[in-house]
Amino acid sequence: MPEATPGLDHALAGDRFLAQGQFAQAFDAYALALQAQPHNVYWRFLAGESLFHLGRYADTVALLNDLDPGADKALAIEHALTLGRALQLTGNTTAAEMQLIKAFMLDPGHEEAAYNLGVFYEQAGLPEQAVTFLQAAAQRHPQSVRLHYNLGSSLAQCGQTAAAESALLATLAQQPDHVDAHHNLALLYLRQGKLTQGWHHYAWRFNRHATEGAPAHWVPQTPTLPADLHGHTVRVQGEQGIGDELFFMRYLPALHARGAQVHYQLCNTKLAPLLRQPALATLAHATTTAIQHHVLLGDLPLALGGSDAHRYPPAVPLQANASARARLQQQHPLLTRPRRKLGLAWRAGTQAQPHGFATQRWLQKSAPLDSLLDVLAPLDVEVVVLQRGLQPGEWAQVQARLGADHVLDASGCDQDLDELLALLSCLDGLVGVSNTNVHLCAGLGIDGDVLVPAPAEFRWQEEGSPSPWFPGFSVHRQTAGEDWQAPMATLAASLQARYGVAQRQ
Repeated sequence: MPEATPGLDHALAGDRFLAQGQFAQAFDAYALALQAQPHNVYWRFLAGESLFHLGRYADTVALLNDLDPGADKALAIEHALTLGRALQLTGNTTAAEMQLIKAFMLDPGHEEAAYNLGVFYEQAGLPEQAVTFLQAAAQRHPQSVRLHYNLGSSLAQCGQTAAAESALLATLAQQPDHVDAHHNLALLYLRQGKLTQGWHHYAWRFNRHATEGAPAHWVPQTPTLPADLHGHTVRVQGEQGIGDELFFMRYLPALHARGAQVHYQLCNTKLAPLLRQPALATLAHATTTAIQHHVLLGDLPLALGGSDAHRYPPAVPLQANASARARLQQQHPLLTRPRRKLGLAWRAGTQAQPHGFATQRWLQKSAPLDSLLDVLAPLDVEVVVLQRGLQPGEWAQVQARLGADHVLDASGCDQDLDELLALLSCLDGLVGVSNTNVHLCAGLGIDGDVLVPAPAEFRWQEEGSPSPWFPGFSVHRQTAGEDWQAPMATLAASLQARYGVAQRQ
């Protein structure tokens, strides 16, 4: 009777566990198999693959880094892909790129190799290089949903709007319920001012799917509100981030104009003081009457339909609390000086890392602080720093460049909305990236200058200045693939014309 291959039973068990997605058990089984045959490259690779699926990326690198696939081309490709992804996720991007290129070079027609190399460049902030690989791969694999989707996203980041639209529509032609494709297409249309198409796709937004949807074949349900809402109560549910909730509140007056009683449910409790504002005083926060319509706040443009879906309504008008303003001015004499005052923020958005190799885009906006300080230093202004979450050394950098006597650290004044509105009402303008303060200043009637990274948020449109959503704000936009030199130059000219140059000793 032939002798059994040492470790084979454990390896076969590992194969079964791996196929069933039981990665911890798979790794344990392959580890036992390797005790019997330490030099078996296939079992070692599968052990590394199990570790990767467990999120143990450093252990994956340690196990696979010196593995030699020999003449087995299929194993060489899979090894380079897994090792490359693990290296990227442990921050070793140079070595990761080499491995992913190796996999692609071994077989340029390999869909997985092209996809992973494209994702690598996209997540590394190099969408132009991602397009190079994804475009050819999508042509070779016309039925690949993920290649078309990632190509569309990368093209959008490169500013190639028409090509991005084509790729995202190709994604939806094959998978009509692709949430990310709908959302990215919505942002693409809204940036162009194509509101009808944009709001339709916006109903598929990520956060709505996450809270409302099932994992597969989810379709958003958005009601169509009648033109006459007299005698009707509409319950509107706030959602998304603070800035988004502030932004979409501008559609609430359209409900009142149709005769509706509006029952509003806040998503962000920080905004509770807003409900005391005169412009929002007609909102009902509790109701005993029957509610005929339920609408998510971000769905209001679509639910309203007709001419309201094509409008750019103004921000909700806001008023600062006079007592809070007086108290702040007493605490901070800089706020009462005759020299005009600018609020400053250079970073905003979600500071999150992608999970694994998922391609959800995280909204993050930033402009170089040193360049902004160069622009502000000559101006005849005081500067109020509104940047939330100052990083070590940033406040010292601001003081050193602008002068300690001409700056105020208000980075912690975002916890109380009444206090923040009072502070913002002391300003003559706002400078920096778009954040919650822009929405509040628009409501207060305070203008500003916004630095818009590429690709732009839909609120700042694809081109032109100002945006129809924020007509009081000048837009200085970064061009896809370019640095900040050109927008900083236009910002400097704009601010010097408006505020003048200081005559400081």
